[in-house]
Amino acid sequence: MRTGIQTFLAILQSLGLYLGVIALGALVGSRRAVRGKKLTWLGRLQTVVLILLIFTLGVEIGADEQVVASLGSIGLSALVITLFVLAGSVLAVLLVRKCMGLDRQGRSAAPAEERGGEAP
Repeated sequence: MRTGIQTFLAILQSLGLYLGVIALGALVGSRRAVRGKKLTWLGRLQTVVLILLIFTLGVEIGADEQVVASLGSIGLSALVITLFVLAGSVLAVLLVRKCMGLDRQGRSAAPAEERGGEAP
């Protein structure tokens, strides 16, 4: 059984790993050779990895007998919480876009004349 200190250190280790991976990605992405290229494959890679992550979370949940046994009692609560989180996220994105003056594609919604004559 883990002590509180061991659990805390394990969390810090995971956090360090995540931050290190993000820093490495930022470092690679900031290189001139990478910045100048169109990375069209990156969106597909992110989608595949996200689907794999969701799948592994589902496997982990399905393997936990306590979670599966309590699905009947927590199912409706989980659905309601999920719907509110989803609605809140969409609302937050809409508000931030409006405050930043961005259109649906994340571009400035200002007319072309105000952007210096750039085409959309």
